[in-house]
Amino acid sequence: MTPRERVQCILEHRKPDRVAVDIGSTAAGITNDTFRKVKEYLGVTSEDIVARPDESSALYNDDVLEKLGSDFRHVFLLPPDGYDPFAVEGMIINEFGVEKKLLQGMTQLSSTPLDDAEIEDIDTYPWPDPYAPGRTRGLKERARHLYYDTDYAIASRAVSHGFFELSWELRGMENMLVDMLVDKEFANKLLDKTLEIQMGLYDVLLSECGEYLQIVETADDYGTQKGPIMSPELFEEMILPRRKKLNDFIKSKAPQVKIFHHTCGSVYRLLDGLIESGVDILNPVQPSADDMDTYRLQEEFGDRLIFHGSIDEQTALIFSGDRVQDEMKTRLESLGKEGGYIMAPTSNFQDDMPMENIIKFAEWAKELGQYDN
Repeated sequence: MTPRERVQCILEHRKPDRVAVDIGSTAAGITNDTFRKVKEYLGVTSEDIVARPDESSALYNDDVLEKLGSDFRHVFLLPPDGYDPFAVEGMIINEFGVEKKLLQGMTQLSSTPLDDAEIEDIDTYPWPDPYAPGRTRGLKERARHLYYDTDYAIASRAVSHGFFELSWELRGMENMLVDMLVDKEFANKLLDKTLEIQMGLYDVLLSECGEYLQIVETADDYGTQKGPIMSPELFEEMILPRRKKLNDFIKSKAPQVKIFHHTCGSVYRLLDGLIESGVDILNPVQPSADDMDTYRLQEEFGDRLIFHGSIDEQTALIFSGDRVQDEMKTRLESLGKEGGYIMAPTSNFQDDMPMENIIKFAEWAKELGQYDN
């Protein structure tokens, strides 16, 4: 099978020849400093794509993925013309005006610009324009090239952070959760505004290249290590209708795609709702979080979800190659039992992981992940 055929087989809940391997999707990339080391190790000298300059995993390179052995290639919306994430020295500023500091190679939130806002301030805030010029530089050409001139699976994303995550980054996590309970008018208005902008970004993306994609990636973190960030009841009230609205819009623009959703942590109690909202692929399936046993997940949700990720940074990737391969075997026996599994790390590869685990990740997965059809 070609990579594209292999992934399509998995997306249709059929067993492929072997497990598919994804490096480069949401939470399955490489942090910037580590990326540069990997690139040098592999002897790659071609120019990188800077897909999201305000993030700690901003860099992307097809030649790196070729040498690492990924079955996927990706297309991205780019920052608009004139956007400068480094306009303030020592800070990274995203398009929403949220400031971040870079600490040990990772971005850390350092401002919440709507912390003290009143509801009328939402109307006057300097929101980014999803239709600003420059976002689609070379996008259609790249997507067409990947579709017609290669046989890789093709995935794409318009955003890295979802409407809930953007809302609490602007408002502050504690403030936002309190608003969702006691000031629903404010919370609904802020969530609707961030959703509106995100739908615009997906409109721009999918109008340009939707016909070439197999997977469209979305993201919004709803879990902690111990359980959901909010009650399932609040999630159903405040989040799911908006998530469904976005998913329905994506499918209206590109009916053939499967919708990938990234949400870290313990989200077992939210999965029925996410599936009902239109999520097809769950990432990162974090096995070290409570209630995320991969045998149980496969048994209860394997006929309705494709699982993506689950090679854990906490329990495997920071240890020896033998430990990584043992975890791969467990995930193949559980999540990959019926073939509905794409192997990837649960978080971006980074400097606390042995270089061997990054370089040989796909090689080990392909050796271990053969199916007897």
